[in-house]
Amino acid sequence: MDTDYQSSPKILIVEDEPFIAENLQEMLGIFGYENTEIANSANQAIKAIKASRPDLILLDVKIKGDQDGIELGGIIKEQYKVPFVYITSYSDKETVNRAKQTQPLGFIVKPFTKDDVYAAIEVALFNKNRIAVATGERLAENNPTTYNNDSIFIKKKSMLEKVKYSELEWIEADGNHITIHARDGRDFTIRKSLKEITDRLPKDRFLRVHKSFVVLVDSVTAIDTNYVYLGAKKIPIGRSYYNAFTATLNTISAS
Repeated sequence: MDTDYQSSPKILIVEDEPFIAENLQEMLGIFGYENTEIANSANQAIKAIKASRPDLILLDVKIKGDQDGIELGGIIKEQYKVPFVYITSYSDKETVNRAKQTQPLGFIVKPFTKDDVYAAIEVALFNKNRIAVATGERLAENNPTTYNNDSIFIKKKSMLEKVKYSELEWIEADGNHITIHARDGRDFTIRKSLKEITDRLPKDRFLRVHKSFVVLVDSVTAIDTNYVYLGAKKIPIGRSYYNAFTATLNTISAS
């Protein structure tokens, strides 16, 4: 089958059953989607996302490991902004309600046919492009000027103060306010959501480690299963964020 795209989109399959994963990959090849990759866990998926930045993810709801597919979907939505379609044999109300919160671009229900898969992918890619165009137009309207890409300007009373990204350490949310903490002791409290701020920051330098905290990766000095350490400062790390965060780090094991 022919697609409407000039080059084959990159599609990541996250499925821990080898037979199903390979079957899906074979189907995609038949459809002309030959640029595919398979991951069988949340850790593998995150590494693949960082390495190749797929255009679309086919994500099984039930995968083995610390996170199920829906938890991974939430991480992908918050931190990587890659669209995904759930694959599931569970269509009960509780599963669907959980899944809806992560805003997938569709569902493929097992057992599926080739037509089910093809239709879901085509609709998802179409909506991905439509959303990208609409978002791009809004960004152009809201941000007519591009500022220096190593800093952010924060309004404090009647003044705009320049703060370099490297000077920021962590950002904390408290209700409808967030506080941006800088290395030199400056704190900026702003009436915005954490998402509104993180959308303006480089995604490879600032990572969410908790529903209420974002940290500058360069400021991290240590990490365990409960906290991220910025020198003497301890920032709590949420269970659903731990694997995603550590997957971004260059790690080796000491003997």
